[in-house]
Amino acid sequence: MEIVYDDKYHLHLGYYENNLDYESVAYKRLSEDVWDIFFDFKQYGIKNTTQENELTLKGIGTKIFSIHDKDLNYDFGVKQFEKWLTLHKII
Repeated sequence: MEIVYDDKYHLHLGYYENNLDYESVAYKRLSEDVWDIFFDFKQYGIKNTTQENELTLKGIGTKIFSIHDKDLNYDFGVKQFEKWLTLHKII
């Protein structure tokens, strides 16, 4: 099944502490209450740590995780992104 995103619903999630600047983009799936978070490893010169077959959107990045929610709260999304950065030893 192909995942389709609603271009009207996306959110930039950033980490801007300790002189670091990382950003991901969350896209809302059209058919369900799920937000997929994408990170552009190449842009930051970081080795891609996701599974080889993970979804990648050209010019956006590779899906790193998903959040199941109808309306993604910015602060919650940023906290989840920070947890992911920490878990993968990026920060």
